[in-house]
Amino acid sequence: MLTGSPGCGHYALALALAQYLQCTSPNGEDSCGVCPACHQAARYVHPDIHFVFPVAKTAKIKDEPSSDDFIAEWRQYLTGNPFPSLEGWYHAMGVENKQAGIFKKEAQDILRKLNFKSYQSDYKVIIFWMPEKMNTTAANKLLKIIEEPADHTLFLFVTCGTDDILPTILSRTQLIKVPKIETGPLLKKLAEDYPGKEDLILGVVQRCQGDYLVAQEMIEQSDQNVLNRDRFIRWMRISFGLQIMEITDWVGEVSEIGRERLKWFLQYALNMIRNNFLMNQGLAEIAIMDNEESAFSSKFNAFIHAGNIEDLMKEFDLAIAQITMNANAKILLTDMSLQIHRLLRMPAPGAKG
Repeated sequence: MLTGSPGCGHYALALALAQYLQCTSPNGEDSCGVCPACHQAARYVHPDIHFVFPVAKTAKIKDEPSSDDFIAEWRQYLTGNPFPSLEGWYHAMGVENKQAGIFKKEAQDILRKLNFKSYQSDYKVIIFWMPEKMNTTAANKLLKIIEEPADHTLFLFVTCGTDDILPTILSRTQLIKVPKIETGPLLKKLAEDYPGKEDLILGVVQRCQGDYLVAQEMIEQSDQNVLNRDRFIRWMRISFGLQIMEITDWVGEVSEIGRERLKWFLQYALNMIRNNFLMNQGLAEIAIMDNEESAFSSKFNAFIHAGNIEDLMKEFDLAIAQITMNANAKILLTDMSLQIHRLLRMPAPGAKG
């Protein structure tokens, strides 16, 4: 059971492991990438690698669906994008307004496939995406085979969280937590995917917390990032000066952008606070910012210091949690502006006067 954030790369890891097991000429700890088996695995058509994922009824499929009904769409969706998201997959299936799941027919298909001998390799691999979407009937049918699979049969479950997985399934797996992607590999991957956007990518990597899907969304919504930067700079200036009329106007504008965008903005602001503290502590080399952010922070960082950084970060963490729970945005942002004024005005430890 591989678990981690949606864009940590755990599905790509499952694909890589499946390909390695089918490779006829493995090179050390990796597949060769050039043998016929590797080519099949890379195109998601290897006969001994089976895919399971949430599905839903459509206009064409009115009976209980299974992954085999959508395998062509799944292969197309994965091509060039081994970081699947539920929202993206819903769009690829054309079922945005329905709830997808993994049903009894899926379990029957899995059992049928595992009854056959492998076609061309020693291993049969089932890559099972989002087991939390499996209903109880399907799970009960699979309990025995998951607990005692046949020789050279491997289930690779991939999930973003184990809380909603049936305990009977979870207890029969080996849980492996996949860490977030490190800065270097993530920078390289994004530079390949978005050539010519290097300056934007640097700031995105700092804020995406090692999640490729988050980074991808931030890059594709780069105009929103510029808005967040301008909102942040204006907010800090009017809060520092306690310009009540300007704060009221700002709160009125920002409170109308919607809950998800407001959460993005507050996360952006939290990272800017962190980066300014790093600059204040003489660690500017690891405070990744674009030119506009750096120009503002060259002076602003003097107000983010050891005396207020902890309280500032608590304010933003709490605000993100409260917005998630549908707090009143106007009240929250107004109070935050007053708290930011108080904290920015605090003298740094050891400052004279």
